[in-house]
Amino acid sequence: MKYLRVTSISLFLGSSVLLGCGPREVAVEPTPSPQESEVSESGSSSTNKTAKAETDTTDAETDINATTINPPTLATLTAQQTDAQINVRSRPTTQSPSKGYGLVGDPIKLLRAAEGDEQLTWYYVKFDESGAEGWIRGDFIDTTGTTVSTPQEAGVSVDAFTTDELFAVDGGGCGMTLWPVGRSGEFVFFNGLPDTSMWMKLDGDMTQFRRTAVSGPEFYGQSASQRFISDDGLIEVNVRADVGAEKGYEAVNIDQGTLRLEASGGMTEITVEGDAGC
Repeated sequence: MKYLRVTSISLFLGSSVLLGCGPREVAVEPTPSPQESEVSESGSSSTNKTAKAETDTTDAETDINATTINPPTLATLTAQQTDAQINVRSRPTTQSPSKGYGLVGDPIKLLRAAEGDEQLTWYYVKFDESGAEGWIRGDFIDTTGTTVSTPQEAGVSVDAFTTDELFAVDGGGCGMTLWPVGRSGEFVFFNGLPDTSMWMKLDGDMTQFRRTAVSGPEFYGQSASQRFISDDGLIEVNVRADVGAEKGYEAVNIDQGTLRLEASGGMTEITVEGDAGC
């Protein structure tokens, strides 16, 4: 969406999955000994089997007989060396191609478990910040023993705003506008070019945010993944989206994305679409 008036929200572009602290650029691996094959440096050798597996399933993409962990278990990546780069695989075997790597301390959720190489347990994980997924050997996973609880709905209502309401608070201009899927014109998010020009209408009031973090490729002053904090510091908004085809002159479609708002210990997530440009 473009405005003619110029004034002073776990997002992927294309097929990229290298966002946040999830799998990064593929690590260069040495020819493995069994316990060294998953990191650039040596890692722990004890197999972690503390996740509570409940329902058997088959991985749809790779036809792996796996066990669903329900509810998912919170965990972090671990290794003997703190700077280890832990490989993320497309299958639960060291012979499978590496999709990238995680770092010691990265937060993850355990979604499925399967027996892999050398009778070691492997886990299909989802990285907490980037949303990237893949298989990691169990001896590089430190579980916390807690499970993911169902999030409470945030104690803030997300309301649609008009272009007039946006202009009235000195918003608008070049930037990105998002609305719920299939509800074009019911704007719920705008982010302009300055770091402080992000606006949403919450509990009936236009609310200003400042941008605090970005990652991924950039487009029209935006980034693939962005984080915002309200001026009072009480509300956080994270935005990720798929960027589509060009939309006329100096604009692109946002084919689909996710806006996640966290406030008062709860969370509201909206599937969105929109556009960006100048």
